[in-house]
Amino acid sequence: MHPHLQSIAIVAYICAMGLALAHLVQRQALAHRLAVLSTLIGWIAHTLALVVLAIELGRPPLGTLPNAVSVAVWVVVLLEMLVERQSGVTVLGAFVMPVVVVLSLKSSVARPAALAPALGNAWIWIHIVLALVGIAAFVLNFAGAIMYLLQDRQIRAKRPGRFYHRLPPLETLDNWTYRALALGFPFLTTGLILGAVWARAAWGSVFAFDPLAFFSVVAWVIYAGTLAGRAAGGWHGRRAAYFAIVGFVVLVITLGAGLFLPGRHGA
Repeated sequence: MHPHLQSIAIVAYICAMGLALAHLVQRQALAHRLAVLSTLIGWIAHTLALVVLAIELGRPPLGTLPNAVSVAVWVVVLLEMLVERQSGVTVLGAFVMPVVVVLSLKSSVARPAALAPALGNAWIWIHIVLALVGIAAFVLNFAGAIMYLLQDRQIRAKRPGRFYHRLPPLETLDNWTYRALALGFPFLTTGLILGAVWARAAWGSVFAFDPLAFFSVVAWVIYAGTLAGRAAGGWHGRRAAYFAIVGFVVLVITLGAGLFLPGRHGA
């Protein structure tokens, strides 16, 4: 990826994070406008960096895990801007941008080893894209869960805190986390199935141990259990929010394992 454009994007995302947190704490309209502008600048620089990289490679910039994570970050920022604009929840950036910054820094310092030996296979591209869309949706699921627990704590304390009037109602946040989970889970599931099919063809076994694949399955089990609990067991509120956070933590561990531990995914 073009280093200067990548640096501009990361710096802009860091500025957007700081401004979004300032808006959450101080509720200043100017801070929010500047956060939106900084996010847009970062996303544009990020877009240009990915386009330049794609032109240099002659293919989509998904051939290494750091690049794939960078694309996931690009999707997360795009969804954050769209959802914030449509929902009017101006504090969303304060909960999403810290995740964006962490993942951006992770992908920028990881070794750019090859993700897979047979990227000419169309199925592996579909596997990667679906998994990345699922990850992006789970970032919003995580952000909604954090907001839910923060708002719930203020209500249970029976005294409105600093963030009470800045966060959506609990029912809205609960529905938000459910929709994000319902959106991300099919993408993650399909991506894992295609990955397993491809692994059997490329590695000769679906069960060959790989840190990224192992933690991906663990994350899938957690999200599957959460979705089943919400659909059949009536889970909602705090329980669903806690599971959303646990699932996302495992997802971050998954990406960290892929980026920094040796394995078949090329880290």
